[in-house]
Amino acid sequence: MSSRPLQRKIMPAAADSAASPIIVHIAIGPCDESGYCPTRASGNGREVASALFLSEALIDLGRRALHAGAQHIDDVQETGLALGRALFTAPIRALLLEAAHTAVAKGARVQVRLQINAPELAALPWEYLTLGSVNVWQPALRADYALVRVGRRITPPPSLPLRPPLRVLAVASPGNHHHLDDLNRALAPHIRTGVLTLRILPDATPATLSQALADEAPHVLHLIARTTLTPDQRLELDIGNRFDAGDLIDLLADATDLRLVTLTGGEGHGSTLNIAPVVCAALLIDAHLPATIGFSMPLPSDAAARFAAICYHHLALGASVDLAVTIGRAALAHTGAMWGAPVLRIVPDTGVLFQPLPRRAARPPSVNRPLPFIAAAVVCAALILGGRLFGTSAYSPFNQPNPGQVAPPKAHVQEAPVARHPVLLPLSLPFIEPSATPTAVPTPAPSPLPALIGYTVHQVAAGETLDGIAARLGSDAASIATLNAIDIEAPLRPERALAIPLFRAGEPAYGLTEPVHRGNPASGKVALTFDIEIDDTTLYAILDALRQRRVKGTFFVTGRWVKRFPDAARAIVANGHEIGNHSLTHPFFSRIGLDGMANELRETERIVQETTGRSTRPYFRFPYGDYTTQAVVVVTAEGYIPYHWSADDRGIPAWLDRAVADPAWASGGILLLHGRPATAGALPGIIDRLRAAGLEPTTLGETLR
Repeated sequence: MSSRPLQRKIMPAAADSAASPIIVHIAIGPCDESGYCPTRASGNGREVASALFLSEALIDLGRRALHAGAQHIDDVQETGLALGRALFTAPIRALLLEAAHTAVAKGARVQVRLQINAPELAALPWEYLTLGSVNVWQPALRADYALVRVGRRITPPPSLPLRPPLRVLAVASPGNHHHLDDLNRALAPHIRTGVLTLRILPDATPATLSQALADEAPHVLHLIARTTLTPDQRLELDIGNRFDAGDLIDLLADATDLRLVTLTGGEGHGSTLNIAPVVCAALLIDAHLPATIGFSMPLPSDAAARFAAICYHHLALGASVDLAVTIGRAALAHTGAMWGAPVLRIVPDTGVLFQPLPRRAARPPSVNRPLPFIAAAVVCAALILGGRLFGTSAYSPFNQPNPGQVAPPKAHVQEAPVARHPVLLPLSLPFIEPSATPTAVPTPAPSPLPALIGYTVHQVAAGETLDGIAARLGSDAASIATLNAIDIEAPLRPERALAIPLFRAGEPAYGLTEPVHRGNPASGKVALTFDIEIDDTTLYAILDALRQRRVKGTFFVTGRWVKRFPDAARAIVANGHEIGNHSLTHPFFSRIGLDGMANELRETERIVQETTGRSTRPYFRFPYGDYTTQAVVVVTAEGYIPYHWSADDRGIPAWLDRAVADPAWASGGILLLHGRPATAGALPGIIDRLRAAGLEPTTLGETLR
């Protein structure tokens, strides 16, 4: 690197720039049984591979945080250094430097995305990632290297046109009134200028929260509630009896203007790692809610309020959510608070949440206007506490504010004499100089998709691409990737069946005439699938068995079962498993009409969506394995791929014997187990035998890749 780097100051101001950030996507894990954890980083048109080597103490910290609740951290800065040394290996540092050069040339910035595929690693405080002990580089504090966490790729909603003010609903569980007081004080300057409004809901219950969401139509939900991970792995919030993450997902389902949820987690010791709010916030992410903030460590109420005020103010001005959170973290760092506590998770390609419109004549702001729906006994408390509401493009370039020019990959936070927020100034860091700097090609913004007109299923031919399939069949490549949970840039496996959403007339697909019996024979994986339609007690036993072995599976549920046991259905999703459609009433499909078949699928999809917030597409299994060619046609026209099995409960022991003798023969297999007591007892042995044969038990989706 040149001995005289570019001295371009990074200011956290909100000046719009049409330049999209240069993305560096880092995928971590999953780890294998030996502890080997691969990492892959992509950006600037290329990909590098590396490995993550963490101390047993750090891995154990993640496990304890995941399974035993809040954990004390002696020195979070040292933890950040250890994480930084492990993650930023030479190949990844070189890729980051290339991205920085490209960003400087384009007048853009870098966004570092972390996709952590191992739960015990995801529990660690990655926001404290640090390189260097003298010349410190911490991307979570860098406006030119904004750090975010991402999960599965779904299509984020577009930026919401916002005519000020930004509406913020602040909700507190019993005992957290002081958090609302501090938030009200922190937001007051922005409320007076008409940028934000704040409504507060103290002593929230599920009923009052539901009514508040309906009446206030908030843009941002600020939730102050103690969140705990129970021994049975439920995420409970103290705003109601056994009120859990699934219940919160249900309440938010109809909040169409909501774009951000912040979950602070309530009180606690500042150096305590508590991942429950982070996990709960991550579960809320869907196609309608593109961003969440969960606090991995409790902050004092005044520090949490200060972070929120800065973050929400910048969002209201049109800042991208990653920059708004980064600026808020920098303000916390300036005061010595636990700045890495706010964990931002976004849907990939989420940028600006709110697109400001010209302001109408402002109504007189009121800092103490109670919620109109609160019962009389609560109105007094609301008046005393006060409250006056405060406060991305899906496919297109972010069109987000650029805080200045991108400095070299080196910075620290330094106080600016007159700025309201810390100023990030360049410093030296020992990065590896690459031999060449590739030029990134900006992604064009496609036209909005027309309305969905139907579905089909297509079997991939050798050499086909998503773009080619989409153009020929009348679909969209990103929509196909989202529906099938595949990487849009990964090569397609020949003969794989893909569910295709149709947006316009096109050529016929090369479809299916019978169910799929096997996944990818070269995957080294075996799908564990479960047909669930009897009770919930057995379901919880199966979930426990899978959790103990750290395995995910695919559950085919009937709509009738989900209506009877909604909490059990939500537990499937909350534990990270896939959910598929097994019909509404479990009939023989050869004995019902075509309309009846379609209704069985549609009603189950509706019930599962309303209950869990997840779609069952594209996974379907015929009850009893009973199907006709016409039934396959109906199923595929509803957006499903029918899946059969390699062996069922009775045949699995013999299948395992052959799998141990010939793992290549078993690779890609699909095992069918039913929701019976014997299944929970047999699962540990099945999993252990598969692993002993070198086969990975996992979900149907993973086995199909």
